[in-house]
Amino acid sequence: MQEELLPFGISVTQWALIRYLKTNGPANFSDVADYWQVEKPAITPIAQKLSVRELISILSGADKRQKIMYLSEKGETLHKTIMEATDPFLEELMEGISQEERDAAAIVLEKLIMNLKRRG
Repeated sequence: MQEELLPFGISVTQWALIRYLKTNGPANFSDVADYWQVEKPAITPIAQKLSVRELISILSGADKRQKIMYLSEKGETLHKTIMEATDPFLEELMEGISQEERDAAAIVLEKLIMNLKRRG
């Protein structure tokens, strides 16, 4: 996927944060860290790079110590552009895999993630 993202100048982790915000809406650093099963400080450099490029906005929450990330209009546009550009890659990747198999794999992956979270 990194090769697919190279023309857009973003890393896989930056793309993952953009996708997370697009899918889940505004989030604080702890939300993303919990979801990714990483420490909160691991999110900071990713978010800062995206903020500098104006792809996300980082604003203070009700508690001034809490920072909320929002996907900006520029980030929304980039998300759409990347999705359109990577669709052929993803279709090729999924070639020969039926929808039933994709659904089954998604269920198994979700259960694996839940098992990992219980251990955490």
